[in-house]
This record gives sequence, structure tokens and C-alpha cells, in this order.
Amino acid sequence: MRVYSIHARAGDVIAVREGFAWSAMPIPLVWALGQRMWLWCAIVLAVDLLFAAAFARRWFDPVELAMIMLAFRFLFAAEAHDLLRRALYWRGYVEEGLSTGRNADSALRRWADRRGGWDSAFA
Repeated sequence: MRVYSIHARAGDVIAVREGFAWSAMPIPLVWALGQRMWLWCAIVLAVDLLFAAAFARRWFDPVELAMIMLAFRFLFAAEAHDLLRRALYWRGYVEEGLSTGRNADSALRRWADRRGGWDSAFA
């Protein structure tokens, strides 16, 4: 079972998984775009351009640069769900609590059942 934080805003509910975001590790720019996190998308793009400039100008040995890039991607993926929670807060979502389930849908279903069903969950 996975743990999800539940965020709600005016009848819209989103479940965000706790833990490491494996899908954000290989291509963090695409992950940030998919989550509509525009500020973080711009930051990741700037860092990737900095890495490209460092490679082109030979500021670092290629092995060192690869290790630095890997560390950045690991750090971003480790914090990606927390960054998503912060972005949801900025969009007006309120954290309603935690729920568990095999996937986001089952976690949302369990959260709504604890609150008395979908109708009373938004009352």
C-alpha cells in the first residue's frame, strides 16, 4: 500500500503520492511540464542549459559533470512530490489529510469513504 496526501479545492480532489518520484528522475523537465509546475520547469530548463554550457566549454571533466547531473536529477526526483504539493497550495488546494491505497484512485476512494462518501466529502 502506498501513502498519498489528499488535496481538495472546490469539488476537485487530487492525490499526491508520498516518496521518491521515479518518473521525475530521467527527464525532470517533462515531469514538471506534465504537472503544470511552470516555475520549476523554468528552473530545471535553466539548470539543464547550464549543464550544456559546462559541457560545451569544458568547465568540468565529462565524468564529473555526469555525476553532478545525476545528483541534481536525484535530488529533484526526491523532492518532486513535495514541490508538487507546494504548487497545489499556491493554486488554492488545501491538504485534507493522508490516505493509503494501491493507486491514487483507491486512495481517493478510501478517503471519501472515511468522510461518509463522495457527497458528504464535499459538504
